[in-house]
Amino acid sequence: MNSLFRISFFCLAFAGASAQAQAQAPAKPTNPAPANAKPAPAEAPVPQSVFIIPRNPQEGRDPFFPLSTSVYTRYGAVAAQTNRVAVVADLKLQGFSGPNEHRLAIINNRTFEVSEEADVSTSSGRVRIRCLEIKNESVVVQFVVGGERRELRLRQGV
Repeated sequence: MNSLFRISFFCLAFAGASAQAQAQAPAKPTNPAPANAKPAPAEAPVPQSVFIIPRNPQEGRDPFFPLSTSVYTRYGAVAAQTNRVAVVADLKLQGFSGPNEHRLAIINNRTFEVSEEADVSTSSGRVRIRCLEIKNESVVVQFVVGGERRELRLRQGV
C-alpha cells in the first residue's frame, strides 16, 4: 500500500513539473517569417442577426411552429386594413361651463376643453375622443379610433 502511494506521488510530481516547464519555455516558430511578410489581417466583425416578422408565407415561416399561420394574421391584417371603423357610441353633450374666453364642455360626465383627448364611458364601453371645437350651442368631437367627427348639441329646451 505504501509503495503504491509513493509511485502515484512520483507520477503526479513528474507530470506537474513537465507541465510547468512547457508553460515557461518560450515557443519557437518552426518556420521563421521573412522580413517583408505582411501583418495578419484584422479580425472581421461578427455579423448581427436581424429578425423580420413575415407578413405572408412567401416571406418566411416560424421555425419553431412551421405549420402555424397565426404569425401572418397577427401582424399582416392590421397593416392591410384601409377601411375606417364605424364607431357606435352614444355621446351626450350635458352642458357648458367656464367663462366665455375659456369654454369647457361636459360630455358623458367628463369635462373637455378644446383639443383635449380623453376616454369617456358609453353604453358600448369606453371610447377615446378628442374635442375639436366648442361653439355657442354645440361641440365638435372626433373619435380617435376611426377618425369620425360628430357635432353634439344640447337637448331641445335646455
